[in-house]
Amino acid sequence: MSLLPRRRLVRLIATAVAIGVLFLISAWQNGAARKTITSQPRTSGEEVSQEVIIDEALSADGIDDQQVPSDIQGNAAVETNATVLHVVDGDTLDADLEGVGKVRIRMLGVNTPETVDPRKAVECFGKDASAFSKSVLVIGSRIRLDADPQADERDKYGRLLRNVTLEDGTDFNAKLVSEGYAYAYTSFPLTPERKVTLIRLQREAKEAKRGLWNSNCAP
Repeated sequence: MSLLPRRRLVRLIATAVAIGVLFLISAWQNGAARKTITSQPRTSGEEVSQEVIIDEALSADGIDDQQVPSDIQGNAAVETNATVLHVVDGDTLDADLEGVGKVRIRMLGVNTPETVDPRKAVECFGKDASAFSKSVLVIGSRIRLDADPQADERDKYGRLLRNVTLEDGTDFNAKLVSEGYAYAYTSFPLTPERKVTLIRLQREAKEAKRGLWNSNCAP
C-alpha cells in the first residue's frame, strides 16, 4: 500500500473518532439538561406554578400564609379606607373596611389607659382617653388605615393592627401620644423611625404634663 492511501485512511479514522466523541459529549449534555429541567417543580406545561413561587417567597421571609387573615390577604402593605362604626376605648375601634366589612382595629404603637378590660380596674385618665377618641372618631367618619412594614398583621386577640389617619391627614395614633391620652407602646414591632417619633412625642407630653402625665396619673 502506498504512503498516500495510508495517510488518507488515518485521517478518515481520526475524523470518525472525533465525530464519535463529539456525539457522546452532546448526548451526555442533553441528558443532563433534561434531568435538570424535569427536576424543577412544574404544574402547568413549562411554567412554574405561581403558588409555588409565592410559597417559596413567604417561606424565605419567615411568613406562614396561615398568619395572613383571609379578609385582607394582599392588602397588608397598602393603605385601606374605612368608616368608623364604633369606638371601644381610647386605642380600639370597629371599622367597616372597603371590600371587607366590619373589622376590629387596635391602633399601632400606642396604649391608652384601660376602661373596658374586665380583669382590670378603670385606669387613671382612661375615660378621658376613651371620650377623646369618641369625639374625634365619630361614627360614620372616614379614616385611612395603614400597616407598619415591620408590625404583625394582628395581635393575639385577632385585632387588626393599624395606624389611623383622619380625613384631614392627622396621624391619630401620634396625636393620642402627643396630647397625653396614650403611652408610646413600643412593644409592638415597628419601624425604627416610627418608634423614635412616638417616644419623642411622649417625652414632650410628659415634660408638659399633658393628660395622663399630670401629677394625678403619672406613674
